[in-house]
Amino acid sequence: MDPEISVWMFQLAVAAGLAAWMSVAVLNNLQAFQASAGAIGLTMGMVLLREPPFDTLPLRRRAIASPAVHRFALLGVIALQAASALALLAGTLLIACEPLRFASASALACLNLGLGAFVLCWSAMCVAGLWFGAWIRQEGLLLTQLLLGCWGLLGFAVLNLPSALVRA
Repeated sequence: MDPEISVWMFQLAVAAGLAAWMSVAVLNNLQAFQASAGAIGLTMGMVLLREPPFDTLPLRRRAIASPAVHRFALLGVIALQAASALALLAGTLLIACEPLRFASASALACLNLGLGAFVLCWSAMCVAGLWFGAWIRQEGLLLTQLLLGCWGLLGFAVLNLPSALVRA
């Protein structure tokens, strides 16, 4: 098999996987909006930090118990996820329609826009997790967020590096 075709196939798989992930994330958050807002409320309200020995942490002053704010935060996450999903889907379709070669400039523009929204969403969740002390009692959430960040950054490398090497 031609190496360029195998790289094209790998780029297509990565782009499609990222697009599918973000599409399902948007769908899940829309279908289970109240549950997702509740999960955000768990973190923003610092509910898991109400038990000893964490109940005296000065960080707890940052807690936000307002369900309206939790819903607004979720709407922001959904907006970033939807923007990412749409751009990643467009980039995936452009790669799929290309003649078996590295991703074109137009495909990369869409994919990079989608990855930018993906990484922005990830960054927002990580910063919020740090702000609200999620790292203290929500290790699984933190690990998921870190893996998503790695996936976004590796996706950027996989999608952009082959084209950059060819142009060099």
